[in-house]
Amino acid sequence: MIPLKAKIYLVITAVVFFAGVTLFASHWSNRKIQRFEQESKAAKAAAEQTETAARELEQRTAEYKQKIDYLEDSLSALRSIASQQDEELKTLKNNTDNARLSVGRARTVQRIESTTAELCAKLADLGHPCHQ
Repeated sequence: MIPLKAKIYLVITAVVFFAGVTLFASHWSNRKIQRFEQESKAAKAAAEQTETAARELEQRTAEYKQKIDYLEDSLSALRSIASQQDEELKTLKNNTDNARLSVGRARTVQRIESTTAELCAKLADLGHPCHQ
């Protein structure tokens, strides 16, 4: 048999061992919990930063959409003006072409030299006498 003193030492050793294991496990658990809490805080901070950045990007996106709408309206107005100006240019081109044709025809007409007396005579025949 094991003497009583040895049994007491054995029980004390077992209690100390289990107490040590319990303390170690508790300490290890607390360290792990602290690490998870720190990671959680870091993740929350990162999430807040990302959320703030997302809000700023959404705001900038809305501003860009407004600018795009404004520029599209301006572009539409400019296209309308350009279309009107194109029509005016076509009209002016037609008028210019007609004037050039008239000038060309006028240049091909032979000039007849007339004197003032001959012109007055012709006008008198038509009923418009000259006043000299």
